[in-house]
Amino acid sequence: MVKNKIILPAIRGIVGDWVYYSSIMSAKQVSEWILPAKEIREAETLDEILQRDLKARKEQISKYLLTKEQRFFNSLIVGVYNGLPDWIEFDISAKIKELNLKTEEGINESMGLLVFHGNEEMFAIDGQHRVAGIDIAYKKDNNKILKDDNFSVIFLAHIDDTTGRKRTRRLFSDINKNAKPVAKSDRIKIDEEDISAIVTRRVYANFPFFQNGKLIALDKSNLVKGNYTNFTNLDNLYTITKELKKIFKKPRNTDDWNEDNILNLQKIVEDFLNFMIENVNEYQDFFQFNKLTLKEARNNNKYLLFRPVGLTLLAKIYTTFHKENKLTYLKQNINKISFIFPDSPFNKVIWNKGKMEVKSSNQSLAYHIALYILNLYPTTKNNELLERYRDITKNENASLPQKIK
Repeated sequence: MVKNKIILPAIRGIVGDWVYYSSIMSAKQVSEWILPAKEIREAETLDEILQRDLKARKEQISKYLLTKEQRFFNSLIVGVYNGLPDWIEFDISAKIKELNLKTEEGINESMGLLVFHGNEEMFAIDGQHRVAGIDIAYKKDNNKILKDDNFSVIFLAHIDDTTGRKRTRRLFSDINKNAKPVAKSDRIKIDEEDISAIVTRRVYANFPFFQNGKLIALDKSNLVKGNYTNFTNLDNLYTITKELKKIFKKPRNTDDWNEDNILNLQKIVEDFLNFMIENVNEYQDFFQFNKLTLKEARNNNKYLLFRPVGLTLLAKIYTTFHKENKLTYLKQNINKISFIFPDSPFNKVIWNKGKMEVKSSNQSLAYHIALYILNLYPTTKNNELLERYRDITKNENASLPQKIK
């Protein structure tokens, strides 16, 4: 493709031994000028490949650009080779003097224009998925949605030989090794597209029994002995929200984050919490009657329902009975299961002499044992359940707990 000359505003900077130019490009310019790294070489040897495959991510990015009014990207890092642009510095010393500003030395050399003549080659050192997504979106953009968008771009000089490729590849490695993903607890706090995260935040802040969030730990607290402040943590609230989302039916052709969808899922979560607080003895004693304290509940992990694993177990049980239209039965029988150790049927399953056993296999068994006790487990799988029970409890003579009659 013959590329037209472009002139871009830029700020010149240095980090280590890299000189870089921070600028902006339109969707049209990104589409016409920047190649994803894997398209640069025909022979895809380990020494020459600078990027990962694009996969389906580019289609998701294209859809994001064309459908989200509140869209934003971090900077593309672009290598330039087979030619260098002209750098035209701005002389702003007169303006600085006029304004009587005190500035760092060298500011004149940091601002200017980059002039690309058309012979230069560009590729994405970091951001190849975004480049491919922008390209697809631009070619589909019949309504000119992206016409005013300016994408942040950082230009670096790439030398296209063995040594230069190693240097650029090392930069790519450094960027990705040091760019840590957002922690789950932080995603829950900020994500505006994950309906479970949005609802988690609203329930945290607004559910009356959580005292404006005071009973919910914002970090991933283990809620061990000594924590007498928090009923559970935000991660656990998110976990049960995702579990309860199985009840939620999103209308077709609506986004998850549509306000009506958010309110509907929020109601499902709050209905679950109210159901448990109104009907489970331990929760009544804590939330309503002030007969049980967190100090007592945390002692030796005696009360399962004051551990995240216990609340998750209840959410799974509630979801199953809700789907079966048997919440009345659950309400009448939930207190016939002991959730207090060591007398609980989950002893040696997810609790062992004060220590919690929270592996997924243990949690899965506890859930199926609960369904068995509540007469909602298929009898054809009883023998299989018994074998799992004996294996996890390490008791080859154990019998399954008594069912509710």
